[in-house]
Amino acid sequence: MPEIAIGALLRDGAVLLARRSAERKVHASLWSLPGGHVNIDETPANTMRRELLEEIGVTAEQWRFVSQIRLAAALQDSGTFHLYRVDEWRGIPQILDDEHTELRWFTASEIACETELAPPELGELLIAVIHSGG
Repeated sequence: MPEIAIGALLRDGAVLLARRSAERKVHASLWSLPGGHVNIDETPANTMRRELLEEIGVTAEQWRFVSQIRLAAALQDSGTFHLYRVDEWRGIPQILDDEHTELRWFTASEIACETELAPPELGELLIAVIHSGG
């Protein structure tokens, strides 16, 4: 099963999500965290940092591991997601690739109402991360 590292940028009680392009094979048009597949020569933390730079143009400066989300092998998006909380970064988030079409800051209450999250298990974790403060 693939290993995927994702980074949750937090600012003023909100987390940055990216809407995936409608052309994506997995999670098309859904809100997700920036991230990607862990290469064989990388740690999940290094992958998260690389993907944030490639996808939204920020360099993670201060982060911590939050949790793993394991999705069943029978699902289209099976694998292990490594979730990192990113509290400090350099750069201004912007879309730099064709994987995403939009960036938006979401509060915990907005995430609780959002039905288009990928993977769906992400919502409860992100709410907990936002409420955990710094």
